[in-house]
Amino acid sequence: MDLRRVDLNLLVVLEVLLSERNVTRAARRLNMSQPATSTALARLRKQFDDPLLVKSGRTLRPTARAQAIIEPLREVLRTLERSVLAAPGFDPATDSRTFTIMTGDYAEITLLRLLVRGSTPANIRFDLLPVNGAGLDAFRRFEIDLAVLPEYVLESPEFETCRRQVVLSDRFVGAVWSGHPYTGTKLTREVLGRYPLLSYAQYSDDTNLGRALLRAGVVARVGATSGNLAVLPYALENTRMITFLPERMARHLAESASLRILEPTFQLPPLREFAVWHAERDADPAHAWLRAQLDPVGRRRVAAQAG
Repeated sequence: MDLRRVDLNLLVVLEVLLSERNVTRAARRLNMSQPATSTALARLRKQFDDPLLVKSGRTLRPTARAQAIIEPLREVLRTLERSVLAAPGFDPATDSRTFTIMTGDYAEITLLRLLVRGSTPANIRFDLLPVNGAGLDAFRRFEIDLAVLPEYVLESPEFETCRRQVVLSDRFVGAVWSGHPYTGTKLTREVLGRYPLLSYAQYSDDTNLGRALLRAGVVARVGATSGNLAVLPYALENTRMITFLPERMARHLAESASLRILEPTFQLPPLREFAVWHAERDADPAHAWLRAQLDPVGRRRVAAQAG
């Protein structure tokens, strides 16, 4: 049977007919006339190429085909009513949901701890994917719930119609190994020009940081590059390299990674990461809950409403 040729309204009539096994009672439940209900039954018999209901005394008896489809039919109608026709809702305490989030490693390190804190319901799952070409294509196809992206990425015209909110704010500081030959506390242009730079791959000349260094007249000689921000603090050990790190990350790891933090003497842009999503997801209660988890004010608001 070609589903495109099936009148889905007739499936509701069929379910009532199979329940009542009487055209008059079915018509009453459906708020239809008896002739109209009889006509609908005739159309159903034609579509299914089966009598579906045959006379048996004063009632109608379902055929073998009708008996086989009644439970699947009821399940389909229940699912349609519950998932499509019912007003949307989301209760994280009882509803199951997997959220797919595309993010860079710095945001992943910071936000994952927030998302999977101890009070997160066990039936909620978070799948974090890296920011790359395949991930961006999936985001365009609405296959990703949320992207967490640095500000410079959002300069692309494709994000103009997307919603966004700041979820991370930080500043850059310099960092060296605690045994580095430079013993000062300031990161000047001269110091940065004297020692090799351990560069994060995403801090290229096309990023806000890269542009700011160029505007400040800072000439840095790249000694090594890593695509994993979490590697940078530990890779400094026993080297003469200097790197830039988000301040909160640098101070958190200063002791374990044997870091010494340097205060830049030239202006650097703020580090801001945005949660980005398609406007069509605004009305999804589950998505609103997800966004609230990344927004401390929103989390308090949701908690107050739940209470």
